[in-house]
Amino acid sequence: MQKPKMLVVGSLNIDMVLNIDRMPEVGENLFARNFTMFPGGKGNNQAIACSRLGGQVSVIGKIGDDDFGARLLMNLEQENVQYDFVTKQPLAHTGLAFIFVDQKGEPRLLVAPGANMYLTPDDLENASQLFHACEMVLIQLEVPHNVVTQAIEKAHEIGVHIILNPAPAQIFPLEFLTQNDTITPNLYEAEVLAHTKIQSIKDAIRAMNILEQRCVARKVITLGEMGALATLPSGGMVHLKPRDVEVRDTTAAGDAFNAGIAYGLTTGMEWMETLHLANNAAALACTRVGAQSALPYLRDVIRYSQRQGKGETQIFGG
Repeated sequence: MQKPKMLVVGSLNIDMVLNIDRMPEVGENLFARNFTMFPGGKGNNQAIACSRLGGQVSVIGKIGDDDFGARLLMNLEQENVQYDFVTKQPLAHTGLAFIFVDQKGEPRLLVAPGANMYLTPDDLENASQLFHACEMVLIQLEVPHNVVTQAIEKAHEIGVHIILNPAPAQIFPLEFLTQNDTITPNLYEAEVLAHTKIQSIKDAIRAMNILEQRCVARKVITLGEMGALATLPSGGMVHLKPRDVEVRDTTAAGDAFNAGIAYGLTTGMEWMETLHLANNAAALACTRVGAQSALPYLRDVIRYSQRQGKGETQIFGG
């Protein structure tokens, strides 16, 4: 079977991960339990996650003219991701993310975006051939908003589907997304977009209804330890219950989930099958430490589903 062609427009970072017992108070010094450094950035992670699930992936982005940038290019090559349109930005450092992971595996992030914020609509125009060659475009919000909107407009012009992962949490105009697009906020991002607090599945349903009034795109809210909530073609919603796994680090779960959605849609899976694939990919990512080091291959997800089943769901409305 021919690999589905995917294009990722987004950030490329180096992740510096500190495993900690707790965050220090003001003026307090604490020892971290461990330090590791990985290639990262949401665009980078999702490109590699899509590649590991079986996609033929290209990426558009910016790096600094430094050792960190060179390391990222080498990693993309090793992961079979095409990077001809990842360009070097003079006098800017490669994006850096500082990730603090607590004992529950929950991350807190600080990002110095560096070269990522120099990506421009002209960079997209220079890579127009990639838009015309792909079946799916994945975008996040770790690059300038005008680049995100331009990427969406270019994809719409040629009828290519969009997955918008509105991360990190910030206000963004959703109204011009179409019914062929998909938006995938996590709990915190959905709170910002819907202007409502989410502490339960009932709250998530309320937030989803608010988002439904804003745009017609398919929607999935990933809810961490509560699972995920997605819209259905019938007009209802489905709650994908969380998988029973030993959580070590949730950093890459959202990226694995988005890759699962992209792979399912580009290979013609039914929506529910796509959601199960994405949910199981995210669950597996939670069992491993780091971002890209945690991203599963398609064979891993298939084996997990065969052993543990697709996962439990609950339908609301429709």
